[in-house]
Amino acid sequence: MRQLREFAQHKAEFDQLRVRVVGVSVDGQEDAHKVWDKMTGQQFTILSDPGAQVIRSYGLLHEKGHFGDDIAIRTTLFVDGEGRERWRRVSESIPDIPKPEEVLSRIRETK
Repeated sequence: MRQLREFAQHKAEFDQLRVRVVGVSVDGQEDAHKVWDKMTGQQFTILSDPGAQVIRSYGLLHEKGHFGDDIAIRTTLFVDGEGRERWRRVSESIPDIPKPEEVLSRIRETK
C-alpha cells in the first residue's frame, strides 16, 4: 500500500512524462474503490480484476498463493501507448518494490 501512496505523491512527474499510472488488483470493486480513495487520494486508476483476467494475461497470477486464494504477483510494468511492455520488475518482497523515482528513471530511459 505504501507504493500506491508514493506513486500518488509523484503524479505531477508522471503527468509530465504523459504516463498514466494504473493499479490492478484481484480484489473486488468495493475493495478496489476503498484503495483508490484512501491510498491514492483518487490520483490514479485502480482496476478491479477479481477474475484475474488482466493479471493472468501478463503472467502475473500466483494461483492458490495466499491461504489458498489467487493473488497477483507484485510487479511494476511500463506498457507504452501501443500496448507493448517496455519494462517489468517483479518484486520478491515489499522492500523490493521499486520507488517512484526508479520507475520514473526507467520510463525516461525507454522513451
